[in-house]
Amino acid sequence: MRKTNPITDFLSNFSTRQLIAAAVIGGVLLVGGAGYLIYSNFYGNIGKITMCETATSDIDRKKVASENNIITGYLFSRTKNLMLEKGNDGKLIPSQYTIAGRLVTQPAENTLTYRLEDQALLLKAHIRNGDRGKAVELRNEVNKRFLKEDGSYLAAVYDDAFEGDKVMEGKSTNSSQMEWLDAYLLYYATYGRKDDEKYIRSLVAKLFDSDGMIRPETLMVEEYEDADPVGKTDEGEEDQDDEAKAAGLSDLNGVKISDVNLPLIRNLEDNGFLPAGSYDKAKEIVVGALLSDTIRLYAYAYEVTANGINYVYTAGEAGAVDVPESLKTESNLAAMGLLPVSDISWISQQIQNTGMIPQYYYITTGNFSEDDCYDAAPTALLLAYRTGDAPLFRILCNMEGLRVATKSTSVALYMIYRQEETRFTFDAAENIGVYLACG
Repeated sequence: MRKTNPITDFLSNFSTRQLIAAAVIGGVLLVGGAGYLIYSNFYGNIGKITMCETATSDIDRKKVASENNIITGYLFSRTKNLMLEKGNDGKLIPSQYTIAGRLVTQPAENTLTYRLEDQALLLKAHIRNGDRGKAVELRNEVNKRFLKEDGSYLAAVYDDAFEGDKVMEGKSTNSSQMEWLDAYLLYYATYGRKDDEKYIRSLVAKLFDSDGMIRPETLMVEEYEDADPVGKTDEGEEDQDDEAKAAGLSDLNGVKISDVNLPLIRNLEDNGFLPAGSYDKAKEIVVGALLSDTIRLYAYAYEVTANGINYVYTAGEAGAVDVPESLKTESNLAAMGLLPVSDISWISQQIQNTGMIPQYYYITTGNFSEDDCYDAAPTALLLAYRTGDAPLFRILCNMEGLRVATKSTSVALYMIYRQEETRFTFDAAENIGVYLACG
């Protein structure tokens, strides 16, 4: 009886043409698999990273926003069209845009200043909108024009036609770089390529030390004039210039509490960009920055001294707490479920009662300033959403909705404006920030 060979018997049933076809198909699958690995490695972020979940609530953000004139889709598309696609640069978004006035001597103009923080918001918006092409283009442009040789990023760049005082030229700040790092990590998790890890690690090394602590920077803070201050500031008067002395300002080698982005630090630690324990140390610092049991606001900055952490409670005005800075800190805490209910209730009641976000809270008098800080609206909206404070979210949408351009013929229809006399200006951070907070 003939011995059988299953393989040769199987192959004998196929024609030469069928064998060739099978070989071709196998080759295509092999090449395709190798091609996918190459593509994923260089373009598709084969080393996917994990992002921690942040607190959410059942507030229907888009619905509440739309009930107050904020149509998020139109808001972002019109902002892109007016400030980006029709802008001087075309790739970077300017900090502000002013539409043409009624007089011929009042043409439309933008600031010709491109802040890193605004590009970070724009990158997040492109990702939220699912526009990979625009996100990649923006990432490339920022790395081309903001990235310094040492791995840090400039706080701003200017258009060649800019003729004013370039106050931020050549400067880097922790705040702007933290915002970009936060956006860049999200980009890397969504669309990133292999070389993005290199840029991220380089920036992390500039912002954090080997123990995972944020590197301090020079901050200018206002000194207290009363005899029993809540916080102290660094003396350092030998290094103060005459203007700072006259204003009562002092240098502080410290870190802004609002820059301690807890979700970002959690993500960096979880994905091996920071050492274990970095998040716990950061959390302890932020939680400990609360002013008191009766004043539910947070310190402006901290410095590391021989005796441990020293908190500094004031920046712009003596004896005053910066409310927008505190709101940002509270939003970071809320994202990780660490914000006490009493904290959000304290500031929420004030905003709902006055219909505005104050710039300062004066410790000595217990009063808030009477100005309205438009810059803080996106942060406050995000804070309200994360904590599930529906009344606060609604009043904030109402406050922003009152400044939405509704004239059908306006080039800025659906965008949020700021009015100065007869001119109407549109702020990139406010418009994109509201889009992200209400999305």
